[in-house]
Amino acid sequence: MSIYLATKTILAIEEAIQADQGAAFRGWLGKVIPHMGDAYRTDEFPFRSHLGASGIGQDCPRKIWYGFHWTTEAKHDGRLLRLFNRGHLEEARFIAALLTIGAEVYQQDENGNQFRIHDAAGHFGGSGDGIVVNIPDLEAGVKALCEFKTSAEKPFLEIEKKGCRESKFEHYVQMQVYMRKMGLTVALYMVVNKNNDKLYGEIIPFNPEIADAYIDRGVKLVWTENPPEKISQSPGWWKCRFCDDHAVCHKGKAPARNCRTCVHGKPKGDGHWHCTNLEADNFGPITKEQQYAACPMYKRKF
Repeated sequence: MSIYLATKTILAIEEAIQADQGAAFRGWLGKVIPHMGDAYRTDEFPFRSHLGASGIGQDCPRKIWYGFHWTTEAKHDGRLLRLFNRGHLEEARFIAALLTIGAEVYQQDENGNQFRIHDAAGHFGGSGDGIVVNIPDLEAGVKALCEFKTSAEKPFLEIEKKGCRESKFEHYVQMQVYMRKMGLTVALYMVVNKNNDKLYGEIIPFNPEIADAYIDRGVKLVWTENPPEKISQSPGWWKCRFCDDHAVCHKGKAPARNCRTCVHGKPKGDGHWHCTNLEADNFGPITKEQQYAACPMYKRKF
């Protein structure tokens, strides 16, 4: 399968930053960073409210379903949390680099809201990194979805060798879903090597078959009542062994206690989760805080 490298865009970034020794780049960075709210927010909620389009391309449907049902509350160490934060900060650096070469980057729609896509009554969706116009690898005026990633050395080399679809299929699917929902025909995929700051850029054309198949997958998983089949019956298989849900999936550990792992908690077509227990005090729509806390009438679902 053909790989369309964003060679002109990457070269333009390198030449522009070298030309003034990074002055314009740093100037743009100072303007962009204050808009990266995820990088410096002080609140923290352990679960995502929706089933994310960013993970719908994962191999294991049960893992995706578990995530939507708040099965395992992962606890991360300081190093990993700093790593997550770096990803948010790097987004600003990608945008500043594109602005430095004269591209236009938009992170909000005409109403001032972040670009978001959704389906399944809002239970499936996500937010893109933005839209870029006027990059050297595309014709003037063409709008491209932006997707920015950070990478360690080994997977970065794999991306360079095989391209996004073969080496990072989850990223590929994520972009296809966003493009379908946002009416775009192309995406700019950029990755930075965290070891040496080398940039990789690829132009990703829209693939309607992949987009529709994985949107359909997301919708079906939202309305699926019980955990789907495991990707493997072997608890020692490497993808299972390193999964956060390993103990629940393979060893029978109880899931986290919240409304989404309770028999009475269900996603509904109004975009909310509902408690269906007529005897419960919170019968009907429940907030994410209520879901997280559960209630004394909790009854484990799986």
